[in-house]
Amino acid sequence: MTLVQSLARLDSPQELERRLAVVRPGDTACGYFFNCALDEIRRQGDAALLRRSIDVAGQEKFAAFFNYPITSLLQLVYTAAWGLSEKHGGFEGAMWHLGSHVAQEFLRNTVGRTMLLLAGKNPKRLAEGLPSAYRTGWQHGASTVQSSGPGRYTAFIHGNVIPHPYFEGVLSEVLIATGVANVKVTGRQIGPADSEFSLSWG
Repeated sequence: MTLVQSLARLDSPQELERRLAVVRPGDTACGYFFNCALDEIRRQGDAALLRRSIDVAGQEKFAAFFNYPITSLLQLVYTAAWGLSEKHGGFEGAMWHLGSHVAQEFLRNTVGRTMLLLAGKNPKRLAEGLPSAYRTGWQHGASTVQSSGPGRYTAFIHGNVIPHPYFEGVLSEVLIATGVANVKVTGRQIGPADSEFSLSWG
């Protein structure tokens, strides 16, 4: 089976199980990501979805900068995206929305505002700082970035089982926050837990 065939149904329970199976012991993500997903679900007013989401996450509130198992976050974002699919044009749209919401909340807090300040709202500097920003939230996989021309970068996320539309939402919001025009972020799966993102602006 080719990679394209194996990923044809990103929204399927089988794909969730496949991703869970490749997580390594000790892989974690900050509680911040859990809180953002649960807060967005609460805003929808769907009590049944919220209950299911809390059940798979394991609790209803997380310490923002404490690390929790990536398996719990993966199950949470899948449950949330399934529940929000109708509102956001499908599973991938819902996953993109969850990532976008994470970035919006991050950019409102002190850490996010400081990151923008240090980058001088320069999208080039911000893009080049993505690998170090990644390490502050994820003890799971790694990120690299390389220039592919003026106003263009290619970002890679290696070894992270969260679906790529989630990170498309994150990256889009972060670049938009610099004030640059014509931001475009396009992601694709290049391995079982590896994604590539084309970033452009201007």
